[in-house]
Amino acid sequence: MKTTVKIPGMHCHSCVALVTEVSEESSGVQNVNVDLNSKEVSLEYDENFNLAAWTQEIESLGEDYKVLNQ
Repeated sequence: MKTTVKIPGMHCHSCVALVTEVSEESSGVQNVNVDLNSKEVSLEYDENFNLAAWTQEIESLGEDYKVLNQ
């Protein structure tokens, strides 16, 4: 399965690295691509992935990390 979300507050390569690291550590994530220019995060995942839990984890990183569904 695959989904793409926007995180408009991402503004630098450290943001990309942080979102990538958290995503890769999430259960069920098979692939993650974070695009700083478009502010989009594309996730490929299996049935063990919990999008709501991932969203909560990302948003807990700080106020810049608001996840918007496409």
